[in-house]
Amino acid sequence: MPSQNFIFHLLMFAFTLASHGCQQKNVKADQNISSIIKKSETINKPNGVAENPAVIYRSNDTGMTWHAFDNGIPEEATLSDIKQSDNKVYVTTDYHGAYVSVDGQNNWTKLSGKILEGTDINCIEIDDKHIVIGTLSQGIFISSDGGLSWNPSKENIKSPIRAFFKTESTFYAGTDSGIFESADMGNTWTHVFGQMQILGFTSLKNKIYAATQSGAIMSNDDGSKWKSIYTGDALHDIGNDGTSIYAMTIGQQLLKTKDDGESWENAQNGISRPPNFYTNELQHTGNNIFSAQWIGIYHSQNNGNNWKILSGLPDATAFSTLEITDYGIIAGISIR
Repeated sequence: MPSQNFIFHLLMFAFTLASHGCQQKNVKADQNISSIIKKSETINKPNGVAENPAVIYRSNDTGMTWHAFDNGIPEEATLSDIKQSDNKVYVTTDYHGAYVSVDGQNNWTKLSGKILEGTDINCIEIDDKHIVIGTLSQGIFISSDGGLSWNPSKENIKSPIRAFFKTESTFYAGTDSGIFESADMGNTWTHVFGQMQILGFTSLKNKIYAATQSGAIMSNDDGSKWKSIYTGDALHDIGNDGTSIYAMTIGQQLLKTKDDGESWENAQNGISRPPNFYTNELQHTGNNIFSAQWIGIYHSQNNGNNWKILSGLPDATAFSTLEITDYGIIAGISIR
C-alpha cells in the first residue's frame, strides 16, 4: 500500500490542478493536516538518512552525497526560496522567517524583525544595499541594514508575490496580477504586463522568460514587451540549462525548447516516480542539470534527455527549492 506521505502528495497535486496554484513553494498545505500526517507517517531511510527529513540538504560533490544543512532553522519549517549574495546564503521559509549563512557554515542566523514572524514568505532578492522579501498576502518588505529592520515598499504591490527576477538595471516581481518592475530595488513599482499569475522567471541569451498560469512568455527587450511561446498548460516554473528553456508544466510534464517555443520536446525521461507530479525547480552548473521533484532530486548530464534520481536523500520527500551556490548544491523541502 502507498505510504500516507505519498497519498498526501497525491491530494496536494489534485488540489494544485484544481486551483492553478502552480508553484509548490507557493501552495501552502493546511497546517493541521500536515501536522497529523507528520505524526503518523513513516519515511524510508536510504543510506542512513534520518527518519524525519532535514529542512535543507547540501551536496559538495555534484550530488553524489548529501548532508543535512539546517542548523539553526526550526525542524518544522519548510523552505520557499534560496539566494546567494557574495559570501552569504539566504533562505526564506513558509511562516518561520528568513535566515542567513556566512561562508558556507552550517550555522543559520535568523534575520530580525517582528514583521516577518508568521509571515508567509515566497521569495527573496538581494543587492549590495538591500534585502527584499515577497510575501503571499502582505506585499513586499525591504531591509537596508542587513535584515535588522524591515519596511514595506513605498508603493507596495497588493497582489500575492510569487517570484523575483533581477537584471543589472531592473527588478521584476511576478504576482497574481501580472509582472511589475522597479528601478529602485523594490521601493516603487510599476505594472508592466498582464493580469495573469506569474510563477517564475529565467534568463538566457539576453532574453527573459516567465512561467504563467496558462503557459510561458518571453521578452527580448528587457521586459518592455512580452510574447507567448507556450500555451495550453499551467506552468509551475521555468528554467534553463544554458542551452534550452525548460517549461515545468502541470499537464505535459517537463518540456524543453531550443528555439523560443517554435518546437517543444518532452524532457521527462527517467523522472518516473510518480509520473504525474511536476518538477518544482531546475538548476544547472556546467553540463550537470538538477531538478527538484515531488519525490527527490534528479540529475542529468545529457541536456535533460535522461534523468536519474540521486541517492542519499530521504525517500517520499518533496523538494521545492534548489540553488547552485559557491558552497555546494542546496535544496530545501516543501512539505512536512
